Amino acid sequence: MSNKTYKNSIIGLSVTGVIVLILGIVLSVIPLINSSPEAPVSSQEAVLNKNEALPPLIITSEAESYISLAKNMDKLKNRFPKLLSLYSIGTSEAGRQQLMFSLGNGEKKALIVGAIHAREHITTKYLLKVVEDYCVAYTTTGFHGEYNIKNLLDTYTLYIIPCINPDGLEIIYSRDKAEDFVKISKLSEYKANKNGVDLNRNFPIAWESINNNVTAPADFYFKGYESGDAKETKNLINLCEENEFDFLISVHIKGNCIFWGDTYNTALNSVYEAFAKDIGNATGLVPASSPTEKPKDYGGGFENWFRHTYNRPGICIELSENENKILPCGNENYTDFYSFVNYPQTSNAIAAAMMSENK
Repeated sequence: MSNKTYKNSIIGLSVTGVIVLILGIVLSVIPLINSSPEAPVSSQEAVLNKNEALPPLIITSEAESYISLAKNMDKLKNRFPKLLSLYSIGTSEAGRQQLMFSLGNGEKKALIVGAIHAREHITTKYLLKVVEDYCVAYTTTGFHGEYNIKNLLDTYTLYIIPCINPDGLEIIYSRDKAEDFVKISKLSEYKANKNGVDLNRNFPIAWESINNNVTAPADFYFKGYESGDAKETKNLINLCEENEFDFLISVHIKGNCIFWGDTYNTALNSVYEAFAKDIGNATGLVPASSPTEKPKDYGGGFENWFRHTYNRPGICIELSENENKILPCGNENYTDFYSFVNYPQTSNAIAAAMMSENK
């Protein structure tokens, strides 16, 4: 190789080296430009961002069967294992599990239940969606709307049963059969369990005073042969006896209102009404103007039994304003789920209940 050729090759290598060096410096600087040294992304934030990006599990445009309910509850538990645990409080008359979430990490406890009436199965979907949205809020921004859901769920553990009445759900949704002795006038209006007992007339509160002319198993209003004789009722009573719940919310569908008290014992009705008003202000639901007066209307009711047994707020929220306009709940209600249950507002109900000082 000539000296000239050697010199040219050295120059070429030097230029190449300089270019490589410059590229290396540029590439090393770019990440520093795009990141903030004052606020590095932590591993926890990475997890939060990952959760936020995940597609929703709960599809609101279709009803839940008992099988899909169990699967979706399991999927939610697996996605949010630090927030959710999954339990059964017992079995129904037909042997189906009454499935329950615990949501949160707080010492205080509250109980939320849906679908005590079979035909109101859209309340099951509502509670599944609330659980998912509260979990996403907790693991991302910390807020659900204006509510600091992270602080609330670090204060409370919510016990949430999306479907108290799984047999009734299957009778409505999957066309399972009620017992042959159950009188059914209209399947779409079926409220009861498999044995024709209306669970919301079966609890031991003013039960003997219920006089609604329904004296045998039927699609609705039959109070049972004895108070608390349905398995589903017994399981809920046991759950309440084993836990000290600050409040109870039973989710129903027709009426756009909140029932908060009755005349069985009026001593604490002012507190219960104030609690209902706090939730009404957050949701647009209208608290009843007065306590329920007739035993046939409040006797045997779950929330009524809870109030008078534990002297704590127990309310019934009726999500939809479509009373007497549409039968709950057909496929058309799921197609229009968000407006049917006024979800943007009513999803605040449980958060507002945790926030309320009137309990």
